[in-house]
Amino acid sequence: MSQNLYETVTNTIIDALARGVVPWRKPWHVTNSSPCNAITNRAYRGVNVLLLGLSSHTDHRWLTFKQAQELGGNIKKGEHSTMVVFWKQWEPPESHAEAPTQQCRRVPILRYFNVFNVEQCEGLSLAPRYEPPPLNANERIERADVLVQSMLNPPTIQEGGQAAWYKPSQDLVQVPNLVTFDSIDAFYATLFHELGHATGHPSRLNRPGINGEIQFGSGLYSREELVAELTSAFCCATVSLDNSLTDHAAAYIQSWLEVLKADSKAIVMAAAQAQKAADYIKGIDYGQRANLASAL
Repeated sequence: MSQNLYETVTNTIIDALARGVVPWRKPWHVTNSSPCNAITNRAYRGVNVLLLGLSSHTDHRWLTFKQAQELGGNIKKGEHSTMVVFWKQWEPPESHAEAPTQQCRRVPILRYFNVFNVEQCEGLSLAPRYEPPPLNANERIERADVLVQSMLNPPTIQEGGQAAWYKPSQDLVQVPNLVTFDSIDAFYATLFHELGHATGHPSRLNRPGINGEIQFGSGLYSREELVAELTSAFCCATVSLDNSLTDHAAAYIQSWLEVLKADSKAIVMAAAQAQKAADYIKGIDYGQRANLASAL
């Protein structure tokens, strides 16, 4: 069942990319908020941000069928749910038998449940959606700068040059000057992409896509690029930047399609790694702990 679930999630993203829709570049400039639960206000994370972002709804709040009932409402006739996934820690029975006095081996298993957007419901006892006032250019720059400065143990960042890149051997990020970009949003989306790569440094999250000898165009290179792309999207969402303005040419879409088609787990795992990377940039240090549950 878990493998089929990976395939279901992956096929959803593949179908969108095949239509020319890049899921991680759609949601946030429309709603100005990342998707969250309507009752708890807890933000959905990882690949769930992409799955929920593919909907046409403008409200960022979601809830289960049971939660809609708890709020005195119901789902409108003919509406269809959207799947979200989560990790459940499972203990194999043999782990108890083989080592009853030792710590049991816990295996993360991917599971799912269904949610509905608030716009798909009626009769809910719920406050109207809050629409934050638009930010001017200086306010947007200030918010983005605060996020950049929140990063723990940051790399050296230099502005200038003709290209954006991250050099692991020097732990150095370069990004062209702000004035050379078409928009503030494009500048910070690019910077967050490179900072996403920098989170993979051995002194931070220690990702294989950064630390080894990586051949350009290889599967590992493409996966790391996907992690950085998603990291940028999650960071832009945090400060309400429009990352749809960055390049999503056919060549990029084709490279992402190749990664997803080759490995049904790639998008789920990349989104989990990107969520950890975005959290690290926000100032949350996971250290070297392998906590998949916290990354979704």
